Amino acid sequence: MHLSRAFRHAGRFTANLLLLSGLMAGAAHAAKPVALEGELDVLVEDYADGHSVTRHFLKTEHGRVELKFSRKPTTLLSGTRVRVRGEVQGEYLTLDSAQAGSVEALTTVLPNTLGEQKVAVILVNFQDDTTQPITPAAANTLVLSTVSEHYRESSFGQTWFSGQTFGYYTLPLSKAVCDPVKWYTEADKAVVAAGGDLSSYTRRIYFFPRVDTCGWDGLATQGFGGVTKTYINGAAAATLRVVGHEIGHNYGLNHAHSLDCDLSPLGDTCRESSYGDVADMMGGYRSGHFSAFAKEQLGWLNDGISPPILTASASGRFAIEPYSSSSVGAKAVKVPGGVDSLGRTRWYYLEYRQPTGFDVVLADAGNLTSGVMVRVASEGDRDSMYQLDMHPGLSNTTSTDMLDGALAVGQTYVDAVANVSFTVVSLSSSAATIDVTVGGAPPPVCTRAAPSLSLAGPTSGAAGTTLNYSISLTNRDSSGCSATTFNLARSLPSGWTGNLSVSNLSLSPGTSGTATLTVTSPATAAAGSYGLAVGTSSPAGATHTASASTTYTVAAPVILSATIGTDKTSYLRAETVYMSALVRNGSGPVSGASVKFTLSLPGGATTVLNAVSGLDGYARSTYKLGKGKAAIGTYQVRADATSSGASATASTSFGVR
Repeated sequence: MHLSRAFRHAGRFTANLLLLSGLMAGAAHAAKPVALEGELDVLVEDYADGHSVTRHFLKTEHGRVELKFSRKPTTLLSGTRVRVRGEVQGEYLTLDSAQAGSVEALTTVLPNTLGEQKVAVILVNFQDDTTQPITPAAANTLVLSTVSEHYRESSFGQTWFSGQTFGYYTLPLSKAVCDPVKWYTEADKAVVAAGGDLSSYTRRIYFFPRVDTCGWDGLATQGFGGVTKTYINGAAAATLRVVGHEIGHNYGLNHAHSLDCDLSPLGDTCRESSYGDVADMMGGYRSGHFSAFAKEQLGWLNDGISPPILTASASGRFAIEPYSSSSVGAKAVKVPGGVDSLGRTRWYYLEYRQPTGFDVVLADAGNLTSGVMVRVASEGDRDSMYQLDMHPGLSNTTSTDMLDGALAVGQTYVDAVANVSFTVVSLSSSAATIDVTVGGAPPPVCTRAAPSLSLAGPTSGAAGTTLNYSISLTNRDSSGCSATTFNLARSLPSGWTGNLSVSNLSLSPGTSGTATLTVTSPATAAAGSYGLAVGTSSPAGATHTASASTTYTVAAPVILSATIGTDKTSYLRAETVYMSALVRNGSGPVSGASVKFTLSLPGGATTVLNAVSGLDGYARSTYKLGKGKAAIGTYQVRADATSSGASATASTSFGVR
């Protein structure tokens, strides 16, 4: 299985081939086809760099020979009695998988997947390395407690392990040569020599110090063929994930693959990964539950007393329980997916994973527990199961894409070729509800898009001023999507205050909504421009992320000065007085300032005249003097100027005779 650490040497399993006499030698010389009968021994080597090798050996009455296929079969298990026809090439018997009759199963051996499994844990080391990679107590706990409980939970109580741990035994062998056949032979002899009895143990697991010439972390016989064997290479491989994975091969399972297609869940731009399923024990990342497709093969789902898998043979609404719960309700939905390239019936498997039980390893696994996981597999092909990315992205890392691969609430997947679709309607702590359409017109496709967001308002104000900004948000999803609740958030300079009129807007596709952002700058804010921003998000994730910004300019403080004057200092009765006031901010003129001219007449009366300063900073006004003797005397004139909250005053006088 794919493990995080790198191997120092990608070694290869050196088979203990027994050269078949006579028949093989004669056939090699004559280059003629050979027909042999025997029992298959299927081994799966799992490497830390993410690749695996499946090897097939035929055990005959004359010895053991490795089979080479042009395309390896995926349905044959260890213990199957077969007749093979091929040509001898060196030490191998080469078979053409495309040729009818090249492999013929004489009997079918079903995996032993239910009930108590008798397991012998055998600890060994070598003459040139007597280290002990795991203690007997730890090995016993790992296999007969931790791994056993995982299988008990995964099978809904239908299979578990019992047994004994033997060893350590030092084998009369060097670890310089990778030869598991010799190792298990000598290990079993050592157990018997020490008084042990292995006759009742149908599953045997061998732990030994790291052997770099092997390269793999775990090796397992695939399928139940009398006695299954698992080899655990070194201390780093002595984990639930490695041991549980290899025993999965013993039970007959293949790897849990993935398809990372970037543009859509299925298509022509896909990257296949043998260990790519990020949730399945038979993938290369986490020790979660086996997939529904795998459990169906094992009889742990949809068989006898096992919990059911619902089959969506017609359109309808289906509810499935959290996958790892111990209850016996429906655990998955099978949706027909047409046929594959070989004409085999294809199925979508839908599961609702939650971080409970041994699926707790999914607690930090992207969106896998906040949606419905989807896998696809071909009926009758154990090696055809792939996790699909229902939220395609463009990451260069398959695991990153698959971690956000669940189909979220409100999302619909449409297979136009198979004429089926399914929508996640709702999720709760007890169930996922899924609508499936089989045949007929599929529902509109939901295509998520980034919303449109704007922020507009006044551009400046004095320090301490409160300004209001308008927010506009438009949902740009396609019409096939359901309404979305968009969350709103604000970003202000440090020390500023601001409030949103609402914290979220619920919008259907194509509709818009508005809100108000109220912002107050500190009274001590220095003059300058400051950035304000709003953002939005939704449960749909990064697709619904948008932001908008604007600028609040704090104006420099206004310091007004004013001077006042008249066109003359002395007037005759009935003349017109021309008054002006110059308003400045520092040395510059201020336009638009409000100026009030107050005239105090000789008799004590007052007259008020209002004006506004022009571009030159001058505010101007006139006053018509009276004709009578009462107009004679001294007049006082005061100008009161105001602008941007600042004020200034100036005064003068003139006489009338």
